[in-house]
Amino acid sequence: MSYKILLHRRVVKFLKRLDESTRSRVLNSLRELDKFPNVRLDIVKIAGEKNIYRIRIGDLRILMKVYDVEKIIVIVKIDRRKRSYRGLRHL
Repeated sequence: MSYKILLHRRVVKFLKRLDESTRSRVLNSLRELDKFPNVRLDIVKIAGEKNIYRIRIGDLRILMKVYDVEKIIVIVKIDRRKRSYRGLRHL
């Protein structure tokens, strides 16, 4: 069974500000997530956090929360590497 992918409104706002080539790379990666965890992306679990993972795409980091029982992945934040992990406790 595949996962349902949900985007937080901050993520949608950030995606609109990206240039077209970067946006298409990010969206292609997000489309692959429906087969999670059997995905060929650079996905790593965040140490010390429960159900929070990150995807690395160049300088961008995508932070996501995975709900295994409900089969839902919520993309909570996309940002540049330098700023992406700030405020992680508030996700």
